[in-house]
Amino acid sequence: MPETVQLSARLGELFSKTKLVCFGRYALEVPQEAQLIWGGASFPSKVEFFSGGLNAVKLRVEDDVAKLKRENRTAEITYSQPGPIANSWQIRYYESRNAKIEGLHFFNTYVNKGELTFLLSGSVEDGETEDVAASREALRANGLRLRALDEIPAEPGYCIEHGFFTSNQYADQEIVNVGLFLPSFPDVSFSLSSNKNAYGDYSPEEFEKNERSELSLLARIQQAKDEQGAHYPKRTVLREGKRDVQHWHGEESMIKRTDGTHDFEWALVGKPRDVANPAEFGAQLYTKVEHNIVGAAKAASLSDDEAVALWDKLLSGLKFRVKVPGAPPGSYYFPKASQPDGGGR
Repeated sequence: MPETVQLSARLGELFSKTKLVCFGRYALEVPQEAQLIWGGASFPSKVEFFSGGLNAVKLRVEDDVAKLKRENRTAEITYSQPGPIANSWQIRYYESRNAKIEGLHFFNTYVNKGELTFLLSGSVEDGETEDVAASREALRANGLRLRALDEIPAEPGYCIEHGFFTSNQYADQEIVNVGLFLPSFPDVSFSLSSNKNAYGDYSPEEFEKNERSELSLLARIQQAKDEQGAHYPKRTVLREGKRDVQHWHGEESMIKRTDGTHDFEWALVGKPRDVANPAEFGAQLYTKVEHNIVGAAKAASLSDDEAVALWDKLLSGLKFRVKVPGAPPGSYYFPKASQPDGGGR
């Protein structure tokens, strides 16, 4: 492990009160003031939400059907009826005549939970019938419930924005992307992303033999250096090399650009379809961010040592929320060490 840098007084004050936030199968310890910013999430259907009850569902369905037909006049709606569970609606469709010929059959399931409605967008998989796909989606929708902003569930499942899927199944694809906003340091951007089944087209043997080393962070940096030569951007390397986060054996690159922007990245190349070691898993931190543009702020709010210390502190708080198959003790928050299955915080 790289040698850590001690938190400055103001960062120590920032972390004097912390909380857990959850996303996907993960949890992160963050300062109390931190705000979690959601990107996309799939489990394995893409998951979105919108405000409103059953009337809002009806209007949204009408809008979505109209949009499909507007975008391609050969779009075909094959089903538009009450969905697989109570207070839900489902449409199944081909986006075009060519999509039907190719067997690209999609479905949207609208699941109402009080004043929020979740939209699950998926497709009929190879070898499935419409009804089999609908039954699969019904099982998933049945496990969906509302989740309060500060609720960190202790049972197996998947955190999404405002919701939670209860599930102890791990075969499906899982994708999640989130960011972190710190009001005390508004120019700092920290983000995390995980894609469990990336590179899933490769066999485990082929991936391990031919792809893993080429996909690593340090290999990609070296390739860029080789290709760009003298045109490779000048930078100050603060730290670069192997970096473990919990049991994830990844790599990190921490540089300072010539304009003073801190540009940190950690990346893991895991194993496709391995929930404990997702195929793509990574974190990034930037300073000098303004209006979502890296480098746009006048100056970085953190010194080099503070940026490194903040990076290390955040990564040290990244764990699975609940134990998953293959996760060693210490890599998850629940069950806690005092509980029979131990290995927690």
